[in-house]
Amino acid sequence: MSKSFRISSDLFTIPHEGDISILYAPKLGYLIRANKDVINLLADLPKIDSDLLNEKQRKVLQHLEEHGILNGPSEPETGKNGQDAFAPTRVTLFPTNQCNLRCIYCYASAGEHPPVTMNWIYAVSAIETVIKNALNTGDKNISVGFHGGGEPLLPWNFIKKVTGYVQEECRKNNLNVSIYSATNGLLSEKQLEWITGHFSDLNISFDGLPHVQDYHRPLPNGRGSFKYVDRTFRFLDNKGFNYGIRSTFSDYNIDLMEESYDFIVAHYHPRTIHFEPVFQCGRCKTSGQFDTNLEKFARYFKKIDDKHGDKKVRFTYSGCRVETLADSFCGVARDGFSITPDGHITACFETTSLEDPKSRYFFYGKIDENRNINIDEEKRNYLHHLTVDNIRYCKDCFAKWHCAGDCAAKLGHDDLHGDRGHDRCLLNRRMVKDKLVSMLSI
Repeated sequence: MSKSFRISSDLFTIPHEGDISILYAPKLGYLIRANKDVINLLADLPKIDSDLLNEKQRKVLQHLEEHGILNGPSEPETGKNGQDAFAPTRVTLFPTNQCNLRCIYCYASAGEHPPVTMNWIYAVSAIETVIKNALNTGDKNISVGFHGGGEPLLPWNFIKKVTGYVQEECRKNNLNVSIYSATNGLLSEKQLEWITGHFSDLNISFDGLPHVQDYHRPLPNGRGSFKYVDRTFRFLDNKGFNYGIRSTFSDYNIDLMEESYDFIVAHYHPRTIHFEPVFQCGRCKTSGQFDTNLEKFARYFKKIDDKHGDKKVRFTYSGCRVETLADSFCGVARDGFSITPDGHITACFETTSLEDPKSRYFFYGKIDENRNINIDEEKRNYLHHLTVDNIRYCKDCFAKWHCAGDCAAKLGHDDLHGDRGHDRCLLNRRMVKDKLVSMLSI
């Protein structure tokens, strides 16, 4: 009796070299080179008469069956479309829109707007919310972060007050709290001493080489910032403190990418090195000075990744996370809970002000003067559906579980469920493929 076969996995065929393709089932971790005969056999699967197969074909199908590619059970879910109830146990506060740098590509054009510092009641309301949610769900851990459209640690007294408050409230309620911040690294030794005693980690923006840092990320008076950030790194390294470095690459420094990586690993000890191409928004867009050759970014990244030997240090780009499976890029589709200085609730770290056109879909609530959190459930539901299962363009893409639909804030159009295929999307696919090929060569 003829046996029937069905593909039971999320399976992709990726052209590779000549007649050789890559056969990839991301959810099963299955990765192999396959010749055209195997690919044609799979294409003809619905009409195959198993009694007429030759020995080699039978062995191929048996192999695929044994690995769950054919006739297997349902694959594991990578996530679900949000929670029924709004119950986050982590919050990110955007303390200010002001900054002590004038980075020439800043996505928020920080420092150019009338100054705003977060009202204390917004911070209290947000912290009370995540603590209450943790107690209701039995979760013993909460986290509080600082980020936003300015230098988060600039309103220093506010940061210390928030930190003291959340730590005391967690002590009262027998909860653990993790406190972290993004920062430009312009911090005094006194501040750093306090941070290393109260925070769990920092993510520091730094562009790799002294002259690049000074050019990309100058002080308001135009002078360089390298010597201040260098001092911060050395202090943190002496303390053995956990921090990551995020570097941005434009046409100005793209050909220095490998040199930048070498400089970082030779001088500092971050736990993460995160490289990103510059994106056309904010001050980068209005200045018209910068772009990035994405072909070079992919090529140089692969060269660095191939030689990256310290497994204690994670080297990453956000659109190519082959080590993970995810159906959404960030917290946007998972009740991302960030509070702007004026009390709006945003799902996106890069959408920090009502002046940003993207706020009409990433802002989904507001804290009122009585500390009540008001959620727009229609918007929340819309954001929950920004997963790769619901993005038309991602349906047949082999990279979708690793770029996870990519950053919705960088689409350049309003249909967040619709077309990708832009330059960054093509970059992600190239880099995921490069990573898969490297894995095959191990």
